Amino acid sequence: MFGRLLTISLVLLTLGLILGCGGQTATTEQPATPAKQDTPDMSEIDKHYYIGAEYLKNEMYVDAQREFKKVLEMDPDYEKAYRSLGYIYLEQGRLDESINAYKRSVELAPNDASAYASLAYAYRVLGEFDLAIQNYMIANELNPDNPDYYVNLGSTYEKQGMLAEAIESYRKAIELRPNDTTNILTLGNLLYVNELYADAIPLYERALELSPDDNNILKPLGFLYSKVGNFTASADYYESAIAQAPDDVQLRISAAQAYMDMGMNDQAIGHTEKALEIRPDMVNLLTYLGDMYNTSGRYNDAIAAADRALAVDSNNAAAFCVKGKAYEKKTMYEEAIRWFQKAVNTGDATWSSYATKEIARQQKLIERRELIKEQQELEGE
Repeated sequence: MFGRLLTISLVLLTLGLILGCGGQTATTEQPATPAKQDTPDMSEIDKHYYIGAEYLKNEMYVDAQREFKKVLEMDPDYEKAYRSLGYIYLEQGRLDESINAYKRSVELAPNDASAYASLAYAYRVLGEFDLAIQNYMIANELNPDNPDYYVNLGSTYEKQGMLAEAIESYRKAIELRPNDTTNILTLGNLLYVNELYADAIPLYERALELSPDDNNILKPLGFLYSKVGNFTASADYYESAIAQAPDDVQLRISAAQAYMDMGMNDQAIGHTEKALEIRPDMVNLLTYLGDMYNTSGRYNDAIAAADRALAVDSNNAAAFCVKGKAYEKKTMYEEAIRWFQKAVNTGDATWSSYATKEIARQQKLIERRELIKEQQELEGE
């Protein structure tokens, strides 16, 4: 019970480890502006489009918009101008105008996958996810070999909470571009946050093959293997990460937990002591170390660790309990009761409940000790 309570508190210290450094996520691709045509024999209309494209390249949206509108005055069916205007309006937050421009682009280029992808992105920004999905699917039908369309479709499915569909889309993107680490980790992270740990592991392993010694991959692998009960692999990955970042306290804590799960207290203690060299004021970690010392029979060290915790937080219930447990192991039951009572007096609901039970236990141990003493005296007579 005692170790479980301390483990829960330790987990609160490390919750951000994977989600903070865990999977990468592919960025939803902005619609590309049509490529400009740079030829010496451009028509007047193409010159205006070329000038507009140069302005757009330099994010001079007002000037670019003026040129594209000139193009449309000369040729109302100039598709690339509509798509470029759609992009400008999107950047300016003029979403309805952007969608109208992209719709016109699709009307003029009904077989152009990128036109549908651009319209889909605008719908996504507007929050019209059903329409975004519909247009991404058309883009995929027209160009089934573009992995970016599948990534964007998968991301939109995520927004809709459509997990199975998102996974399928990301897998298709990876199939088309198998060495894209970002896409691999995007799917890996999706599986990870949805607690599909066993499914996530092969993706992180593949990402590590492509980016060896990347701590942003090693850390999640350590966590993932711990979640599926493979603590040896978990510790190995944490050790690899620590080799590159020896002063990372969270890594030390995670490695210690993996070793504790394997019953390898000495290794767990070593990482915890190192973490405390880096962050000597971490009260929860000091009490966790004290518990490990108690488990290893190092009762005086446990008391010293608890005293260090109490020097930082003089009313820490967990530290009182560490000392109580150490004194119990030293068969100093009255002293144990004194420290457990201090834990009760803190009013901490969880630790007070635990300490109350421990006080009752110490009293029984005292009764047993006295009974044994009486029996020994009688036998001596």
